[in-house]
Amino acid sequence: MTDPTEMIAWLDRRIASAMTWLDDHGRGSKKPRPIDLIELKEYDIARFEEIKGAYLKALKKREEAA
Repeated sequence: MTDPTEMIAWLDRRIASAMTWLDDHGRGSKKPRPIDLIELKEYDIARFEEIKGAYLKALKKREEAA
């Protein structure tokens, strides 16, 4: 299994990257991308955050069981 610290850092980078893309190309930018691409990035952020939450919850449960 991937080291938990590495996995959380990877998820944080993916989230930050998608948020930066939205800042640069999202709804409020000077030249926004098509709405379907914006919605896809918003969806990606939500899923990565959901995965991160579930991963942290599972880690906590595993540590409590040990």
